[in-house]
Amino acid sequence: MPPEGARYVIIGAGFAGAATACHLALQGVRQIVIVEQEAVAGFHSSGRNAGFIRQVLSEPAVADLAAQSAEFIRNPPPGWPVPVSYNAIGCLILGRGEQWEALRNDAELAGRRGLEVECWSPEKTLAAMPLIEGASLDGAVWCASDGVIDVSALLSGYIKTAQSHGAVVRYGATVEEVRVRNGRVQGIATSRGSFEADVVVNAAGPWAGPVGIMAGASPIAFHPRRRHLFVTPPLDWVKPDWPFVLNVSDEVYFQPSSGGLMLCPCDEEEMPPGDPPTDARAVELLAERLTAAYPNFPDVPIGRYWAGLRTFTDDNRFVIGWDPVIEGFFWVAGLAGHGVTTSAAVGSLAARLLFGADPDPNFSPARFG
Repeated sequence: MPPEGARYVIIGAGFAGAATACHLALQGVRQIVIVEQEAVAGFHSSGRNAGFIRQVLSEPAVADLAAQSAEFIRNPPPGWPVPVSYNAIGCLILGRGEQWEALRNDAELAGRRGLEVECWSPEKTLAAMPLIEGASLDGAVWCASDGVIDVSALLSGYIKTAQSHGAVVRYGATVEEVRVRNGRVQGIATSRGSFEADVVVNAAGPWAGPVGIMAGASPIAFHPRRRHLFVTPPLDWVKPDWPFVLNVSDEVYFQPSSGGLMLCPCDEEEMPPGDPPTDARAVELLAERLTAAYPNFPDVPIGRYWAGLRTFTDDNRFVIGWDPVIEGFFWVAGLAGHGVTTSAAVGSLAARLLFGADPDPNFSPARFG
């Protein structure tokens, strides 16, 4: 059966699943069903992030995907159904010691890819951002083309594009079984009925591991980890054109948001798949890390906060490709908090692999044996 004629069931309507469905549809696939356990798309990880596109990353293969995705978002294909705002406020990544040396290497690799980046001295960095006065740093990497996007618009664009080419989305459909016969997928059973399929795409985010177990696929370990985000009320001294500021040595970041600030203590606590509860201790962790990083950072009120899960593999690399054990079972999982940043390129890569491209050794499920 030619790839465009196959029946695809995609588990998960977050960024991994929606972008994969979008790119399959753009390649001519018409028989796509997306099953999502929640009543809306992006209820979990895909809708609980900072919405920031960051292109200077340590893993070269992921950095390539981030740069490709940023270009896609800035210049979507003709007929894109939902305008996606891209506010290029830029990103300052601060570091000292070994982290600074790693950042300089990341910047060099980014420059080789054609990305315009600069390495700033501590003096220039401190002069550019008043909130970090007193910070201990050896320098910063500046990327002017990084920016904030409308997360819901991007996710909606992927889904609407797929639907315009015939894809169907079934919300409120919890996967209960992945049906396999003689080592090959046959389809899935859900709380809203069964769906036959030639290909099952596991884009289930934190639930990717349990879905893989249902199918009897490769035993890949996934680690969902909770992270908190905090938003202040509007503050009259915050400037909307301030950059995103990430301190990799003190593990904290902030950016302008809705007239105030969005802040994150970069916490990582492993939790089971689900709707993670917030933990009031994260407020204390945020205060501790802000104080350690920026001794003169002003006291800011917290208006609201929430938590989401970021899902990692043992080697912190994505899993994108055909399962080596179960024929017709395909993984798009373990995006490690880079779902928004890399989604367009992840969906494009997944579609190419589903159409028979050679496996990408950086992301292949076969690396887990």
